[in-house]
Amino acid sequence: MVGILIYFYKDNIALWIIQNNKYGLLLFITFLGLVFQSCGNYYLSFLKNTGNAKLNVGIVLITSIIGFILNIYFVSVLKIGPIGLSFGLLISNAIIFIAVTTYFLKLMGFGLKPTLLFNSLKLSLPLVPTGVISIIGKSFDKYIISVLASVGGVGTYAISHKISNLSFTFMTTIQKVYSPIVYQKMFSSNSMDGDNGIGKYLTPFAYFSVAAAFFVSLFSEEALIILAPQEYLKGLSVINIFCISFSISFFAKQPQLMYAGKTGIQSILSIINFIITVVVLYLFVNKFGIMGAAIGNLIVSIIYNALLIRQGQKYYKIDYEWIKLVIIYTMLAFTSISVLILYSLELAYLYRFIIKIIYLGIFIKIGFYLKILTKENLLLIFNKKELVKV
Repeated sequence: MVGILIYFYKDNIALWIIQNNKYGLLLFITFLGLVFQSCGNYYLSFLKNTGNAKLNVGIVLITSIIGFILNIYFVSVLKIGPIGLSFGLLISNAIIFIAVTTYFLKLMGFGLKPTLLFNSLKLSLPLVPTGVISIIGKSFDKYIISVLASVGGVGTYAISHKISNLSFTFMTTIQKVYSPIVYQKMFSSNSMDGDNGIGKYLTPFAYFSVAAAFFVSLFSEEALIILAPQEYLKGLSVINIFCISFSISFFAKQPQLMYAGKTGIQSILSIINFIITVVVLYLFVNKFGIMGAAIGNLIVSIIYNALLIRQGQKYYKIDYEWIKLVIIYTMLAFTSISVLILYSLELAYLYRFIIKIIYLGIFIKIGFYLKILTKENLLLIFNKKELVKV
């Protein structure tokens, strides 16, 4: 019903939201892509909760790869502008949704359990505002750029965001491995005061989550050179800043509030996060353009995760290994910023590349020094072992 209304009034809605009615089709296609994406997330949640990490990982990676390739093709090859991003979103998620739906119908058949539905609704209804705000928030930065900067800037920003999002995709992927174990440890502790080893268990996953952001940030220049035209190199800073921002969201993925049934608090925090996002992005985009959007998102991410950690620790304390985490995140921030500085100073590419390799070696060395890069932890990451042995 909503889709039908958007289709018939797409030009009016685009004029109201984007202040240009020629983007009505873009708005409608984006809506359809998000619908398929949201529906597909139900399957991913089922696979995550049942511990089927391999299939979950496969679906997430294939969706991201297809979407990424289509975005590059539509925007960089066909050069059809921002609407190419919408086509990439729609086609990739539609293909995966149809394939996964067919698989689950063959595996489980079709049925309805009213009691199970009612219990689920009691827990999930308070999260409805979070879902709505999340959908709006994903596109708000692009909208504010198109209004305060330029629609052309949206293309550069979106491509840079897509590249940096590879790190977030990897983080989400390995979450499928540790999330069921974290829940298991929480429920087996019989107490909201005890950590039950969760903090120590999560450290290797934090390292590899940051490692993905570290690698994308380190070689962001090479990624843009290979995947996009020369003019998109101005999005280099956007990629590096977003990599830092995405890495921080590791803490937002921990289910303390969900475990405690405090989904209402989760919604309140999401509303606060959205309000802060609107204010910060308006101020920073108006002042610094697409660079301001990236910096604004980083600031919002820091504030939101700080609030989430504070609230989550009240209901189920996780004893994070903060010293190790600070070292890992400091290395990421230093590397991401220094890569941008070296690029702005126009240091010869060969020297910059050598420095990047040195940075990569240091990050790996840190992993060994902190006793994270061990055989046991590698087995843990690949879902072959339950506990960390340090």
